[in-house]
Amino acid sequence: MNFLHVKLAITLYILLKLKTKHNPLVNPAFSTHEEKMNILPRLFLGLSLSALSLNSLPVFADSGRACRLGDSYGFLYNGTNHTRSGPVTMTQTGTFFIDNRGNLNGEGTLAFQFSNFADGKGPLWLLLREVQSRGVVITDTKNPCTGIVEFVANMTVIKTSDSSRVPVGTVLIANAPRSMAYTISGRKNERIDLISTSPGTIASGVAHKQNQD
Repeated sequence: MNFLHVKLAITLYILLKLKTKHNPLVNPAFSTHEEKMNILPRLFLGLSLSALSLNSLPVFADSGRACRLGDSYGFLYNGTNHTRSGPVTMTQTGTFFIDNRGNLNGEGTLAFQFSNFADGKGPLWLLLREVQSRGVVITDTKNPCTGIVEFVANMTVIKTSDSSRVPVGTVLIANAPRSMAYTISGRKNERIDLISTSPGTIASGVAHKQNQD
């Protein structure tokens, strides 16, 4: 039972104890029409005040914290890239850091599964290291808990299912502009929900702040 339930129970108990001896709801032998008319409005008033009190309390409010991105985050990201050779399944994990000026830098490990790689020789699996640089946070002016993150991505192959086709060390993507929309949530603004806003990519994920006060 939480605080709200306790408060409501106490209010009801006090109201039902008023004039117990002559309360028609407790002892019908002493009831009169006038007593009934007196107790019912009092009971209604008490219940109304309790309802107003319950509705006025804030839910999960944390006025001491600003809704903004900052510090380091760990993230998980999944989705599909749509390329000329067909859809490519992807999954990624990593970290990024945002400074007080809203600048972003990060890195992660990214797995690609091509159903038919660009060379036309069938499926190919690649593990890549992605470096995110020159990132900026663009906060929505109407809602500081949402916005867009834009950055530049570079991806290098660190493992491959067929080194004769794509060897380790290959720079698969260089200086590619990327962007994501975000929404901040959580009691301490520690969670970020992410979706890709990069053309050709349908992906989403979540990030959690690593250093919480």
